[in-house]
Amino acid sequence: MKTTGIIICLFLFMGIVSLQAQETPAMPENFIVFEEFVQPADLPSFNKAQQEAIELWKKFEFDVPVYTYSTDVSSFYWVVPFENFAALDQVFAKVGELTTKMKDSGYDASKKFRDLSTTRETIIHWNKDLSYHTADYAGQTTDNKYCEWTFFYLKSGHDKEMADAIKQYIDFFDSIDETWEWDVYTVSMGYDSPCWIVMDRAENPLSMRKLESTLQENHSEKLSELWGNIQPHLRKMEVVTGWFQPDWSLNFEQ
Repeated sequence: MKTTGIIICLFLFMGIVSLQAQETPAMPENFIVFEEFVQPADLPSFNKAQQEAIELWKKFEFDVPVYTYSTDVSSFYWVVPFENFAALDQVFAKVGELTTKMKDSGYDASKKFRDLSTTRETIIHWNKDLSYHTADYAGQTTDNKYCEWTFFYLKSGHDKEMADAIKQYIDFFDSIDETWEWDVYTVSMGYDSPCWIVMDRAENPLSMRKLESTLQENHSEKLSELWGNIQPHLRKMEVVTGWFQPDWSLNFEQ
């Protein structure tokens, strides 16, 4: 869903996420994202250290789901679903236990990654009502590994108008025989809020560009109108591209 219709665009919409205890949803709705930045020159060393870590995660049967993405700007998203703040505390407790086991086995992560990367954390909420899928959707997929995240940085107080503009996209795609799917997330705790992230996926960049071209060829006037409904509510916009990394992910449903 981009200017023509876009991480997807890490990566995401609506309101303050409810983090009170509740029944576990069929789909994860809350996520903590650890965004890790690596200098291009340090990527070989980082990849080696991270592969060693992944092997230890599996050896010690770390049972927390982790969805991992690499971006085309030398960074990584480590995305962990959680139900509520109590569950998030449990995640960090398990991470602490894992870190101790890894250190006891001779792998000191603080030393391994010193000077290799910097990180920041964001909590996001999946907005089911503003996401769009033509079939049942269940978690991550190895079929469409290519991702585009569009970060929409909203003007203060424009959440309702932005939601209404996205609903118009949904109504439009319901009315035509074309396929474009996306997920919407709201940043509930993080930098530069309010920020909504729209995430698109495809088999590869070429297949996404072909779909965009077809949509523009058949519906350019309507798409321009829909995009015009979004623009007035933005401070700025950023697009990040990348790939889902199943080999560095854990406990995800396909």
